[in-house]
Amino acid sequence: MTLIAAVDNRWGIGHRGAPLLRIPADLRRFKALTMGHALLMGRKTFDSLPGILPGRAHVVLSRDPDFSPPGVAVLHGLDQAREFLRTRKVFLIGGGEIYAALLDDCALAFITKIDAAPQADTFMPDLDALPDWTMTYEGPCQEADGISFKYCIYEHVL
Repeated sequence: MTLIAAVDNRWGIGHRGAPLLRIPADLRRFKALTMGHALLMGRKTFDSLPGILPGRAHVVLSRDPDFSPPGVAVLHGLDQAREFLRTRKVFLIGGGEIYAALLDDCALAFITKIDAAPQADTFMPDLDALPDWTMTYEGPCQEADGISFKYCIYEHVL
């Protein structure tokens, strides 16, 4: 599985159920990388989307047995999620609890590092601090709408 996330300087990913920042170039990159693949996410991440993202299967991990939005596959536990992972290429897109729970199942991470520290209340694990994750690519600093960011790729050393 491949993890994809945009993080701030403290590895924050969201605030009050929404992404910290929306950078159009990063959204285009997200679309290009994930097109044609399954997106695995938690319910709060699903709720933060503008709707079903075209060209990608949506798989939501939820504890709520009654949660069943149209056009979405719903899984009710980590065992079901891991079984699903065996059948196709999957991008893990959040949120914080899902990143933490399934981090060891990921082999690769596409991280957009945003040079800012907004009011995050949701975080993912800091890959720089984990000995079994190595940054294998660090792109140049870019800027959009006054926001500095760079693309990084991490590999999970198994």
